[in-house]
Amino acid sequence: MTQKHFANHTRELHLFEQMLLGQVQERILLIEAPSGYGKTGLMGRFQGLCTQKIHPVVIDLKGAEAGIPFVFSRIQRALGKKHFPNFNAKIDRLFNSGVQIQNNRLTGEGSNIQVILDVPPEERKYRLTQLQEVFFEDLERLNRPIAFILDTYNGATEELAGWIESSFLHEVALNKKLFAIVAGQIIPQPTIEWQNLHHHCKLDRIMEREAWYGYVKDVGYCFSSEEINVLIDAARGIPAQVVLLLESVAQTRQQI
Repeated sequence: MTQKHFANHTRELHLFEQMLLGQVQERILLIEAPSGYGKTGLMGRFQGLCTQKIHPVVIDLKGAEAGIPFVFSRIQRALGKKHFPNFNAKIDRLFNSGVQIQNNRLTGEGSNIQVILDVPPEERKYRLTQLQEVFFEDLERLNRPIAFILDTYNGATEELAGWIESSFLHEVALNKKLFAIVAGQIIPQPTIEWQNLHHHCKLDRIMEREAWYGYVKDVGYCFSSEEINVLIDAARGIPAQVVLLLESVAQTRQQI
């Protein structure tokens, strides 16, 4: 993975490292911030911190139009479908038991699971509970720890967001080999099942001059400390805007 230059957020990175090393009890990390504050870049850094012993599963929830079936399918693809024998056997049994296919035109990721869940609400809830149970049983049999990195929580469907907040993070809390990082402009609200195993980080403006001096040096730009200070103040320390100003001024200088 290509290393992305970064300014600050060392606190969040250090906490994630502690989580992976088992130095803190938290295994669920919530990252909250408005657009432009570096959430997605930070998630990329989290992925880079995962060692060969910890498998990262990255999912951008704003692309999960199919909702929960999409997440099931993405996790299977990332870890290998062969690792989910009970889950896939359960899907086969539901089909073979005469499941009614109400929409046979469903396509895309998780379409087979969509078909099974395309039933009235009460039946859907029952089937989802069955699938979820065997899915996480299969995950528990994996020898390798897994870090779920879920970006853009605010882009998830209402049902998916509710499922992540309740069932998904509850299952993560029950399995000591599972970790979860959820980022978004809004984040899940802790429930009694996992509130003692989570840490909430709210990203802020980066006004620390030294952090931006280091960023400029890493990128290879040529700015004086006075110039950097002016640009930070002009962008009010909002990471995306500071970076945009630095890039714009650097490109303008090259053209002169």
